[in-house]
Amino acid sequence: MKGRLTVLDPVVFGHFELRPAQRQLLNSGEPVALGARAFDVLTALVQNRERVVTKEELLRQVWQGVVVEENNLTVHVSRLRKLLGAGAVSTINGTGYQFTLPVSHAQRAASPAPSAHADAAAAPLPLPLPLPDKPSIAVLPFARMQGDATHEDFIDGITDELITALSRFHSLFVISRNSVFTYKNRMVDVRTVAHELGVRYVLEGSAHRADASVRVAAQLIDAVTGQQIWAERYDRQLVDKFALQDELARAIVTAMAPYIETTELNRARSRPIENVTAYELALQARARVREGLSRSHAATRDEAIRIAGQALALDPRCGMALHAIVDAHSWHLYFGTAGSIPDTLEAALNATARALAIDSADHLAYLGRGWLMLVAGRLPEASADFRRALDLNPNDPVALVRLGMCEAVSGACALGTRRCLEALRLSPRDPARFHLLDNLVWAQFASRAYAEAIDTARQSLREADFAGTRLCLVLCLVGAGDLPGAAMELQHLRQLAPAMVEARLSGVWLASDPDVRQREIDFLDAANGYRA
Repeated sequence: MKGRLTVLDPVVFGHFELRPAQRQLLNSGEPVALGARAFDVLTALVQNRERVVTKEELLRQVWQGVVVEENNLTVHVSRLRKLLGAGAVSTINGTGYQFTLPVSHAQRAASPAPSAHADAAAAPLPLPLPLPDKPSIAVLPFARMQGDATHEDFIDGITDELITALSRFHSLFVISRNSVFTYKNRMVDVRTVAHELGVRYVLEGSAHRADASVRVAAQLIDAVTGQQIWAERYDRQLVDKFALQDELARAIVTAMAPYIETTELNRARSRPIENVTAYELALQARARVREGLSRSHAATRDEAIRIAGQALALDPRCGMALHAIVDAHSWHLYFGTAGSIPDTLEAALNATARALAIDSADHLAYLGRGWLMLVAGRLPEASADFRRALDLNPNDPVALVRLGMCEAVSGACALGTRRCLEALRLSPRDPARFHLLDNLVWAQFASRAYAEAIDTARQSLREADFAGTRLCLVLCLVGAGDLPGAAMELQHLRQLAPAMVEARLSGVWLASDPDVRQREIDFLDAANGYRA
């Protein structure tokens, strides 16, 4: 069939099935892990297979205004050829590419006998529900592969655990089980789900069990744009059914949740400040806080506090705005840019108290107060808040890694390092991975694992030039005997965060363990005093 496809038509070529609406590629019924850019390249080539698609078209469609080198496109085409076969995509020298495999429309499952559901499906779609004023998500019942009928309860249990785990994030609006299970065993477009349930994000997946082996594939879709945000596959051995359901749900939610936050923050950055809701203003405030982390941008943090105040003027119960205020003040304390330490601490504590009064089970409020206590040098209180945050939501890698770092610099080095490594294992592709690595660096420094810490710091700095990581790199280089290297890094750090450097040289450190704290003081003094 050679007619032009619409955006949502599922098609088959060989033993592959491409489902553009679900942003899914199947190989003999199994989901294929394919990056978002490669998926978009494949979709564009298949939908325009009657002709050569120029490189300029592909770059424009797939990267949408982002200026990239042509070799980025070449890499994705090469990936598709390895997956589909060398002859699947032809290169037309000097022009572009053309998809060459025979394509047919996918066969849909035979329609069931008429029922109330069928009548409802044939009826006009109801008006779309409005999106809630915070990120909203529906977890569709995971599909079982052919021959897995006897394991239906196990697969449904995974969906149940995912809904429960996501509900621990009070910053998310999660659709209930009763609503999402109406889509069980139905072929639905994620945009239809978004329309009917009033959500922006849809998590879908499949599970296949063969004897004691289980394979689960999951993907997160922005149902408004149709873009795949995250996808992963998990292979496990089944020993205890309920324990495995818990493990898979935690692994998926912990890895996926940061991508929702990053998508929301990126969207907020592109919105004008006028005519936005309190939640959107709060998101913009959070985005400003993050922007101030690389260099010590005190003005950016002040702007975050101002915007968060505007959000609270619109909605005094906006927890996200209160979290942004706490974070901005905490980073002022961390970077040494607080105008008045007592006033800054008081303002942050007041914001935390308001957030907890609004929702005493919001783990983000405890996480924010824990960080505030840590940068204020009150580590026992910080550890207690981090543990409370984890009790409320054990699926937040930031709470876990901050507790680990706090424990390490308080003297429990081995335990703290293990927690940091566990957080990285739970969220190996976290969009803010540099922050997880930064906490691990400090735990490794506390453990005197200087060589490992130097390697971790350099990994983190390749992702983001965060001043806190570079400070620990300075200390670790001294610990490893590389004074010239430490002095060079300190010179760069002075440009990034001069107030923080002066504060540390004056003796302001976060560690409570006497050995760790003394090494921080001595090592920074050594780097500062080095002369070639």
